[in-house]
Amino acid sequence: MRISNIIGRTFGAAAFAAFLMFVHLPCAAGDTFVDPLSAPALEIQHPAQAPLLGIASFGQTTIAVGMRGLAVFRTAGQGQWRQSKVPVESDIVSVVLVSANDAWACGHDGVVLHSMDAGKSWMVQLDGVSAKTEFEAYYNSLIASGNGALSVPLQQVHVNYDNGPTLPWLGIWFSDAQTGYIVGSFGDIAHTEDGGKTWQPWLDHIDNPNFYDLNAVAEVGGQIYIAGEQGIVYRLDAAHEKFVALSTGYGGSLFGLTGTVKTLIAFGMEGMIYHSEDRGQTWERSNNTSTAGIMDGVVLADGRIALVSENGGILISDDDGTNFHSAGSEPGMPLAGITETGDGKMTLVGLGGVSDVSEK
Repeated sequence: MRISNIIGRTFGAAAFAAFLMFVHLPCAAGDTFVDPLSAPALEIQHPAQAPLLGIASFGQTTIAVGMRGLAVFRTAGQGQWRQSKVPVESDIVSVVLVSANDAWACGHDGVVLHSMDAGKSWMVQLDGVSAKTEFEAYYNSLIASGNGALSVPLQQVHVNYDNGPTLPWLGIWFSDAQTGYIVGSFGDIAHTEDGGKTWQPWLDHIDNPNFYDLNAVAEVGGQIYIAGEQGIVYRLDAAHEKFVALSTGYGGSLFGLTGTVKTLIAFGMEGMIYHSEDRGQTWERSNNTSTAGIMDGVVLADGRIALVSENGGILISDDDGTNFHSAGSEPGMPLAGITETGDGKMTLVGLGGVSDVSEK
């Protein structure tokens, strides 16, 4: 059952266990269930100290996202993190900025959010309810036009959505203000060319016949890649609008990607890190003494590559990903995300909230 991989991508196994034992956020209405798609995120005290699962920055703007619709934002020079106005209580796990103002985020219940004011407020562009309707209509229309092969991805849409809007989008990436991709569990993938106003399912645009989980999507060296289960990385063949499967040789889940024009880095469970210098055609395992799951990574301004792990570790490579060494840790803070925010600082997020760490 691949639900365990969804949990692993969101927190890492050890971090998730710690969350269940020690972290309790307030419910919207006591013990009464409230549909997270119908309730706005609660305002909480000290939001930057609450569990956060994803972070991104552009210029002076940094946004972090997390549990129950929590999102916080900060502008360099203004210091304080402030909580965003978010119209849902769904967990948000991934965020991307394409300018100082335009940002997108995604998460559980099939939610995709858009902000046009540097993360101060958000609007829903897609959720698991609307996705079911739109994706089924899209494939049914093409099937009616004679493309019977699309009955296979249509059936997977039924598998993913017939039980309700329960499955998450796990990764989101926009190359610019119009072109974006979202990926998620059980092979779910969609594409937009109008800034998220409409989304087309792309289950037929990827070499993923078993509908393995797709955990993250990112642009590295001008190429769009997806990290998934079974050690598979998918690279977009733009000319054919198809994601091509590339095997790293690893059999476990990959949680993310980063890298430079020269080197592509894929990382995931058990401290596994792989690097490729030919856009994913061949891979070598990087040296890393830690066995903790690697959750996120970023290329620093000076060219070094920084990764964070579920046990709070920070790993650095200064040789294009061949070797990684420990650069310290955040004790008691399982880490889920990292970005560089200037002034020689890395900004990290995890179950303990936000932390700024010197790069030196």
